Amino acid sequence: MLAKKVFLLCMCFMGLFVLQTHAQKMTIKLASIVPSRSNWDVEQHAIAQKWYQVSGGQITLQYMNATAMGGEAGVIQKLNSIRPGQKAPINGAIFTSLGMYTLAPESNILTTCVPFLFRNQEEVHVMLDAYAKDMQRAINEKGYVVLGWFSVGWAYFFTKSPAHSLGELKKMRLCVGNMTAPELTNAFKAAGFQTLDVPYDKISQSIRTPGGIEGLYTLPMYAYAAQYTKSLPYILNVPLCPVMAAFMVSKETWEKIPDAWKPDLIQAVLDAGNKFDNNAAVDDAEYIKRCQEAGCTVVSLSADELRRYEMEFREDVKKMYSGNNPVINKQLYDGIVALLKKHRGE
Repeated sequence: MLAKKVFLLCMCFMGLFVLQTHAQKMTIKLASIVPSRSNWDVEQHAIAQKWYQVSGGQITLQYMNATAMGGEAGVIQKLNSIRPGQKAPINGAIFTSLGMYTLAPESNILTTCVPFLFRNQEEVHVMLDAYAKDMQRAINEKGYVVLGWFSVGWAYFFTKSPAHSLGELKKMRLCVGNMTAPELTNAFKAAGFQTLDVPYDKISQSIRTPGGIEGLYTLPMYAYAAQYTKSLPYILNVPLCPVMAAFMVSKETWEKIPDAWKPDLIQAVLDAGNKFDNNAAVDDAEYIKRCQEAGCTVVSLSADELRRYEMEFREDVKKMYSGNNPVINKQLYDGIVALLKKHRGE
């Protein structure tokens, strides 16, 4: 009996050795919008380390700065080969909702960016359990495999002057997307906001320019890392919507990886996603604290101000999904609202 177990164990090790010997060494290039030295950056490198270990050193994940490629729209261009028969310069990406929408508008992913749709991270999970497969299907049809979702924090408004109401915010020139994904900008414009299309690499310049950006809708992590808060010193202390990201690789790349490794590779991505989910609120609070230490002022609303703010925005959402070519999908929005009401016991 013991000899049989030893034999089977040896066969398993031999199989693993043969698998690693015949698997082709791969360097998978992923464009990433992750700020350098952030907690997110630490986790994406932890994924790379795990992939290297699982594959016995056969797979190396190499992250490339998406900003240097012209933002997420520039990345999408590099996901495709320049000439027929040539390999694409990169094999995948870690994209935010904006990038995913630009790649696959049919995913309707920007519907999840509507302020006040979600109250906490648990509700985001409820939505993903119900709708992630539909969103991934649209991305899959473009030739990419989504291996996991991250919730990397919540978007806040950073402004040049304090804003205690939606009316005050609507008087400011705001950036809520950028020229690479103007659809979200247009959705806010339809709701009565003054929005500007500004390229990602021109945001800092616009903030400092008269007539430029007076408010920004972004993660505390980004606001701090890019030092936007030097010119936008007020933080409206209302987490408006979760900022999601997807870890995806091309189908061509994924099919080259031995099937035996894939469950562990996916699990490494899911483990990182779970860490983000558990730490999102803590990380946001930490970066807001850093912004305060750098001179920012947190604008907190009274219970009555917050209630009025949320009610007014819910009315504005109707304008976001009406009109020509709305970026907010009404059917998906209504479905998520109904799902969350049931979850809340309302």
